[in-house]
Amino acid sequence: MSGLLLHHGALMTCAHPPGLVTIPAPVQRRVLVGPHPVATSADTFHVAGCGFPAATLGAPPCTSVTWLHTSTRVFVGGLPALLQPFPPVGVAPAICVGTPPPNPPMVQATQLRVRGT
Repeated sequence: MSGLLLHHGALMTCAHPPGLVTIPAPVQRRVLVGPHPVATSADTFHVAGCGFPAATLGAPPCTSVTWLHTSTRVFVGGLPALLQPFPPVGVAPAICVGTPPPNPPMVQATQLRVRGT
């Protein structure tokens, strides 16, 4: 599946506003898309401020994101690059971990020039 290369400057939120998804420190810093490092399968994604109503439903809020769509042909430092399907497809590119059932994060803004498969 093809998609846009995800980078560290992308604006992402969890499915429960106002949760903000951040990548604290990029694993690699050599391959850039514009001024931002390309995200790889080794990067960790943290969720801050998930609005999931844990008190009423008894489940924990989103704490991290597991990316499901990695490139099969584009590698950065030997690691698969992460892809955001474009246009969006029915299958979520990632899931937020911590809530039942897992929900996909929402990529609000990313680069639109570099694609991978």
